[in-house]
Amino acid sequence: MSTNTSMYSQSSTLNAGQFNKKITIYSVEIVTDEDGFQSKQKTVVLKPFANVKTTRGYTLIANNSDFEKAYTRFLIRYPKTQITRDMLIDFNGKTYSIEYLNNVDEANAMLEIQAKEVEH
Repeated sequence: MSTNTSMYSQSSTLNAGQFNKKITIYSVEIVTDEDGFQSKQKTVVLKPFANVKTTRGYTLIANNSDFEKAYTRFLIRYPKTQITRDMLIDFNGKTYSIEYLNNVDEANAMLEIQAKEVEH
């Protein structure tokens, strides 16, 4: 009997058709132009297909108004390019900050990314 609690173990039957959402993972760097002004510049790191799920949500009360805060899980095939927590994800017109990275079962087959939507 296995004691693995991972949602997606090596023996999982997640097929290629379930990686059906295109996401963009990018880094943001501060660059200085020739006039000395600084601005943020996005650099695309990876554009994988992902399995996307909202994993949990909760309601926050701020300034007497309720709003939802949800975490989203992006599951991608394990990339050759290193993904770090200081990168951002664009998906469905929204931007997400990476909160947690998990090499599922340490198998270098799938990477689970837990992220939350960035407030603008």
